[in-house]
Amino acid sequence: MYRIRRFNVVKTATVVAVMYMVIIAVFVVPFLILFAFVGIAGSSQQAQGGVGALLGIGIFAILFYAILGWIFTAIACVIYNAVAGWIGGIEVQVEAVAPPPPPPAWISPTPPPTSPAPPTAPPSDPLVRVV
Repeated sequence: MYRIRRFNVVKTATVVAVMYMVIIAVFVVPFLILFAFVGIAGSSQQAQGGVGALLGIGIFAILFYAILGWIFTAIACVIYNAVAGWIGGIEVQVEAVAPPPPPPAWISPTPPPTSPAPPTAPPSDPLVRVV
């Protein structure tokens, strides 16, 4: 049995904030690209201004979620560390897994590289004519 006694607040919050940034970027960036193409296709001044505004909103959303994720994860880590100090933390049971056995010696781990076969000449049978 292993026990999680405490989390480093700053490191854990930073990791979670970066995860939030990546997750939100995965959703926001494709929409920004789509709206940018729609705005360029519209080719009006108003549509092009909207593309800039959407880009700003997208960047703001990514940073906003990262900052909120950092703050709330830090709060959660502080609360967990306090509670774990009182009751002992979360116990986790882990199991060691052995790596798979190596293949037998008579089996090659990777196939040998093959060279292309040389071109062959057509048969030289006097009864066969190539037209």
